[in-house]
Amino acid sequence: MSDALLVGAVAIAAALYASIGHGGASAYLAILTLAGRVRPEIASTVLIMNILVSTMAWFRFQRRGHFDAPLTGLLLLFSAPAAFAGGLIAASARVFGTLLGLALLIAAARLLLPDPRPIALRTPKGVTLWSAAALLGISLGLLAGLTGVGGGIYLSPLLMLLGWKDAKGTAGISSAFISVNSLTSLSGRFLRGESFDPSLLPVVLAAILGGFLGSWWGANHAAPTTLRRLLGIVLLIAGLKLLFA
Repeated sequence: MSDALLVGAVAIAAALYASIGHGGASAYLAILTLAGRVRPEIASTVLIMNILVSTMAWFRFQRRGHFDAPLTGLLLLFSAPAAFAGGLIAASARVFGTLLGLALLIAAARLLLPDPRPIALRTPKGVTLWSAAALLGISLGLLAGLTGVGGGIYLSPLLMLLGWKDAKGTAGISSAFISVNSLTSLSGRFLRGESFDPSLLPVVLAAILGGFLGSWWGANHAAPTTLRRLLGIVLLIAGLKLLFA
């Protein structure tokens, strides 16, 4: 894959992911996999891209009134420390590839399958809410830290399936979830010696541009379903490549 094609693909992926309140880490990792440039050390750079894009989306959805601060705070109470712990764990290239391959396949299913549509919105209270938040937060936060994704692409269908939020409300929570988890995960990785890869600076700039445009579009309009399906196919191919190459 040429550098120009790589930059263009990342910009498109960032725009699409930001339009649904996500940072795009799974797409960036999939594209870098197909370009033959994926390795555990690039996770820190991908997390930086994730932080920038998801924060833009968070700002956009919050301004439009699609943000539940109490529920987001509860989820982050459990996920942020787990993401930091996952970032401290140095996985071998084989383990990283296997975990990332599985993560990309799940992310592909998220984009290829229709959004869950609950019968009615209902947020649990008390012990039920805290137990569910702990289970989701810890598991997705740890996954975020280990693989370099923010976890929002896994959280969002669960929020809708459980009936906690509609699509826009889910996007607002997911964007904040991704931004904070990516930041804590990145802190753990930096603490154990990882750093930004300067060779990927053009890719980072492409993600910023795509994220700016996509977050504006998603907060004000519907996300394009056809592009989501196409991106899901890309993630599926990359996940299979990591697992069976």
